[in-house]
Amino acid sequence: MEIGNNIKATLSHIDPILEEKIPESCHLSIQVNIESFSYTLLDLNEQKYVALEHYDFSPGGTYSKTAEAIDQVISSNNLLQRKNTSVSASISHHINTLIPSILFDKNHTKKLLTFNQPLLENEKEYSDWLPTIESFNLYTIPDELIRCFEKHFENLSWRHDSSILIESLIKQFKLQEEQKIYLSIQNNYFEMTVLKGKKLIFYNSFPYKTAEDFIYYLLFACEQLNLNPEQIPVIIFGEILKDSNVYQIVYKYIRHIEFSTRNKSYNYSSIFNDIKQHFHYKLLNQHLCVS
Repeated sequence: MEIGNNIKATLSHIDPILEEKIPESCHLSIQVNIESFSYTLLDLNEQKYVALEHYDFSPGGTYSKTAEAIDQVISSNNLLQRKNTSVSASISHHINTLIPSILFDKNHTKKLLTFNQPLLENEKEYSDWLPTIESFNLYTIPDELIRCFEKHFENLSWRHDSSILIESLIKQFKLQEEQKIYLSIQNNYFEMTVLKGKKLIFYNSFPYKTAEDFIYYLLFACEQLNLNPEQIPVIIFGEILKDSNVYQIVYKYIRHIEFSTRNKSYNYSSIFNDIKQHFHYKLLNQHLCVS
């Protein structure tokens, strides 16, 4: 699909039935970062995902340029323009801070966030309540994105990607008593979550440029947590393939690794047969965390 000024969908998977009739009750989930925009459509009556598209924007841009590109995409896409039953969006970056509820003060969110990283003037502070760990997740969203989404969607619910990851992992794997590492891998950072049943042992995100950076942070975290790479099971999420440098180096140092599978709480159109099971985990679990 080509949208305005040669912005094309990098990936487009749309159930042919949508050309005949769009389900009356749908939830639209959107995922955005400075270089990309993705969305998926969930038929609420069937609890079935029927569409997913992903757009890549020029690397090294600004959120102002990203907002302009997203505006073009939304304005030219019937599935995004229609009035859906509910709409949610997640911001994907690693500027976030988890705060236990006992320490949280909504009047000092900016101060709490600046303990870990500086904030820009054109950013607004948000917080997600994570009931599974009784904590708040603090993060920022650029003003340009907020204005862009408010222009197109009413009653939009924002979440941070890490909130979706933590909540969905605990809900999906709470009955597993064995301690495991869950790696959510993005282009320039990865998130490491350690769970034992429904208990969160560890969560953090790490920037990386090379596969060597990646394995350094992973093994260092394992050492600090007294986790044996020869024994601990590792589950991988994200748009990563076996022939990638990152996967190959993880395979070299970690004995028990596997890709994740999709959440069985939902149904999936046959178009998803063309998408790897471990791809788009957070996008496809966003509804679980906002409903």
